[in-house]
Amino acid sequence: MSNTKQNQQSEPTKSVAKLMPKCPTCGAPADAKARPFCSSRCADVDLGNWFQGKYGIPVVDAADDTIIEALLAGDMAPPKNEDDR
Repeated sequence: MSNTKQNQQSEPTKSVAKLMPKCPTCGAPADAKARPFCSSRCADVDLGNWFQGKYGIPVVDAADDTIIEALLAGDMAPPKNEDDR
């Protein structure tokens, strides 16, 4: 019976560990006070990365002339079917 009690007590601990996310900065278990980070230091490091533009989304210039020239030349035009004629 003592074996069963030990298993029942250890299982909730395992499930709680699975529920706690890891810190996105260092990988340590997250702290409830600084969630989703493990500490305010990791939160500050992440904020600094945002300020430095490390998390920027790459953008393609919409006014790229090569795309427009290719469209005008017909290089990127969809193929014509014989039925459309």
